[in-house]
Amino acid sequence: MTGSLQAIANREQIEINWGNRLNLAELHRSQRRILRIEVQSSGEVVVFAPFGEPSDKVRDRVKRRGAWIFREIDRVANRPSITPERRYISGETHLFLGRQYRLSIEKSENPQVRIEGTRMHVLVPHEDDQVYCKRIIESLYAITARSVFSDRLDAMFPPFSRKGMGRPTLIVRRMSKRWGSYTRRGRIVLNVDLVRASPMLIDYVICHELTHAFHQDHGKEWRSLLSTIMPDWEDRKNSLEYLLR
Repeated sequence: MTGSLQAIANREQIEINWGNRLNLAELHRSQRRILRIEVQSSGEVVVFAPFGEPSDKVRDRVKRRGAWIFREIDRVANRPSITPERRYISGETHLFLGRQYRLSIEKSENPQVRIEGTRMHVLVPHEDDQVYCKRIIESLYAITARSVFSDRLDAMFPPFSRKGMGRPTLIVRRMSKRWGSYTRRGRIVLNVDLVRASPMLIDYVICHELTHAFHQDHGKEWRSLLSTIMPDWEDRKNSLEYLLR
């Protein structure tokens, strides 16, 4: 594989060749000290490299990850099609903590969401107000996410604590392209939408991010540590990507 850097529309890009395949990846410079490569859900490749790192060094490091990059591109391309955009109407199904519920939009002057069996009853003043229905469901998700994510962080943290890590601050917010991140300030950020997944899959994301406290990229050492703590993490990762597609 060879790579060449070029400036296009004030952005750096890397042309990645692997065998007879080619991909153009965006190169972002940041304050981070470790190079990181992401294959996003769209199939786009983004390389994050420290400010000041020579371009030829970036090329060499990306070259060593060529097989993994194109394997991830193929995996993303072969995923089932994404779930249609939700309309928040009766009969529509929604995921919540790994279970699928069918919406029942009902008129009430006391707005609330009530789960009974396989039904998610959404009580609102106007049954045809889809914006309001969305808002009240998202409020349920946000409240639940803060509680459940904190509990799961407590449950997953002991192996990392034994390695000398302090418990990170938990931040829950909406994220457009990622399920979570671990910041340089020792904070773990989780996507509120992850509350749609089961606790087992939430646990995977938490352990994935906590492992970045010790290894910032997704290299051999990161994989080894995560495999020690969660041997089936790859199965969980695949299940998450299939479920929340």
